[in-house]
Amino acid sequence: MELRIAGVEVKKIENTQKRLTLMLWGNPGVGKTVFASTAPGKKLWLSFDPDGTNSLNFVPEKDNIDVVDLSNVNYAVVKQGCNENCFGLETYLRDDTYDSVIFDSATTYLDLCLKLGIEGIKTATLAVPTMAGYSRKNSFFKQTMINLIKLTGKYNKHLIIIAHEDSGTMDEVGNILEKAPIMGGSNNQSVAIMLSEIWYLGMFNGKRKIMFAPFSIFKKMKSRMVDTEQCRQIEWNYDLEKGGHGLNTWIEQWQKSNKKKIIPE
Repeated sequence: MELRIAGVEVKKIENTQKRLTLMLWGNPGVGKTVFASTAPGKKLWLSFDPDGTNSLNFVPEKDNIDVVDLSNVNYAVVKQGCNENCFGLETYLRDDTYDSVIFDSATTYLDLCLKLGIEGIKTATLAVPTMAGYSRKNSFFKQTMINLIKLTGKYNKHLIIIAHEDSGTMDEVGNILEKAPIMGGSNNQSVAIMLSEIWYLGMFNGKRKIMFAPFSIFKKMKSRMVDTEQCRQIEWNYDLEKGGHGLNTWIEQWQKSNKKKIIPE
């Protein structure tokens, strides 16, 4: 007998989705784009950053990447992001054209959300958006993230959201207490809750590292895939000619483990 609750089929846990929802954040130039290019299968790249996909010309996976250059579109595109059929993606996800969707970047998209947010507010400008402008900006961003997560989840597609790190929270004498991804106000909490993974990518003493759990001033990380008790961070070495370990190999390792937490190999 088929069981349904609120119209949704009841499934055994082993039959549930095994896809990844990841926010990858860090400073510009640390390799976030290259790392995201290691996502599994055919990739649809939603690019809001001017020249943000230049490095994709050199990655081993370039033949498996289709780019939608949205870097010059009007801020009205945010209205499409806030639609349930987010940016009209459903057709391409339904027919299995793509396995992974990359949203690049949340930071630039926030700027578009702000421009739409101040529209119609007489006293609001980009320099002084007013509380109403900020509130609308954050609301537009949150709704887009919700739609992306739901739509890619509906068709069991991986979702990678790229973000930049903020300037940091400081104490009264200027010491940085905490750094986090730029997501707009309370979205640091509300959007983070909806994602399975939040990882930090940075350079430390000339070595590129991926952090899966909070470390030092870098606080906004979590993982349901990686065993953070045994592996809080890992050095990431990747050869643009030969490739190497990345999201594709780690997700495969996780899926083969029947979604038990892994130590990335």
